[in-house]
Amino acid sequence: METARDLLKDAIRFQEWLMTSSFQEELIDGASPILWYGRPGQNQWLTIGTNPSRGEFFERNGTVRRGDAQKFYWRGRFFETYRQDETALEATLDYAASYFEAERATTSWFGKPGGAKLEALLEGMDRSFYDGSAIHIDFFKYATYRQMGQIRDGRRWMEHPDSLALLERTIRHIQPERILVLGRDNCVAMRGFTEKRTIADYPSVVYELGFHLAGIPMVGLHFKPSEVFVGLGNGVDLNGLHHGSYAKREHLLRIGAYLRHEMDRFFSQRLI
Repeated sequence: METARDLLKDAIRFQEWLMTSSFQEELIDGASPILWYGRPGQNQWLTIGTNPSRGEFFERNGTVRRGDAQKFYWRGRFFETYRQDETALEATLDYAASYFEAERATTSWFGKPGGAKLEALLEGMDRSFYDGSAIHIDFFKYATYRQMGQIRDGRRWMEHPDSLALLERTIRHIQPERILVLGRDNCVAMRGFTEKRTIADYPSVVYELGFHLAGIPMVGLHFKPSEVFVGLGNGVDLNGLHHGSYAKREHLLRIGAYLRHEMDRFFSQRLI
């Protein structure tokens, strides 16, 4: 737990600096850094997205999430005070760890057990956020008012050296069995991929295989299962299947199972 608190304190320090930068207007003031979604444990698979959405802190009508609707900790105080308040730090970590356990997950993105979205892809790999066998983090730990892809220089801030250092420390803290990187741009930013492939039955699914710098097996998807049109476009693949169908549970399960099989074969050959 001490390592997690140190990581959080450093994330708060970087957030404090960001609030003095030109990126300040994009950041949700008062929102805590989100180190992870779920409780770090043993033998987990790790998914990596872009950054927290405003919906993690605000209702759809723009009001602040409070009470039972609150998903993460609101800072609501000076950074220096926040960093030194052990109770506040503990609450921040507890909100993040209990995200799925307390049924606070944003299911429109993560999906429900037995549903679609990213959860369905994981279930096809015999993993799940809801049983703790998978956990999620973001490249950039701070919520923004707009989606990062809509921010002109968003990638520059995501890939700031301090941001990348926090990402790497988070990965090494969790020590996952495997890493699943979501989105083409995020794949480009992650070093270690060595092979790019497609799936015959789903030719618009481009994925990459490789090893994280810490030696962890890693797969990258050039689309996000919860945001299928962002990566694939509103059209059909070479087999005539509409990309919208890729987002259905039955297809996500098949894609997940195929990726699991190919990962197992690829990594076993290279770890012998």
